[in-house]
Amino acid sequence: MAKVLQRILRIRQLAEEQARLEVERAAQRARQASEACARQATLEHEQRTTLAASWIHGLDDPESNQPGISPANHSSETTEEHGWLMEEAVLEFFGWRRMRLEELREAEVRRMEPLIEDYTERRRELRQTEQLVEQRASTEAMEKNRRAQAETDEWFSQRTLMQRRRELHRASVSRAEASSGEAPLKSNESVLRQF
Repeated sequence: MAKVLQRILRIRQLAEEQARLEVERAAQRARQASEACARQATLEHEQRTTLAASWIHGLDDPESNQPGISPANHSSETTEEHGWLMEEAVLEFFGWRRMRLEELREAEVRRMEPLIEDYTERRRELRQTEQLVEQRASTEAMEKNRRAQAETDEWFSQRTLMQRRRELHRASVSRAEASSGEAPLKSNESVLRQF
């Protein structure tokens, strides 16, 4: 029975360790997704700052606000407008990517929940098995102590019985010796009576 319990305990330990490793891997994936979200939010913030700075710079530049713009200046203005539109597109892409990363992070967190429940269940089973093994060991130790006490009691009883028998034997020998001094006379008397 003890070997069976030890095997079950070992299996439960391995299952608990495996579940713990799964939770750690899921937590690492969720942490990486959170870090990617944070990086993407930082990039988006930097892009917004750059876009706002270029917009403010465009408003502050008096040459771009003059009514009589030459065709040469018109092409540079178009380039600036396209640049601003590109920055806006990049900002839009960063926002879209941040939302996708947040969805991924939430999915990783949701995926981690059943793993945590499984780990908690495995840990509970392991603790129950450990308690069962401890109870079994305690019961076996008590049984061993009881047997040892019974053997000691039996030995003591046998010893006491042997001492009583020796005392009775000595007493009977002493009586026999005491009565043996009278016995030869009696036997002599009986011998004389026969003649």
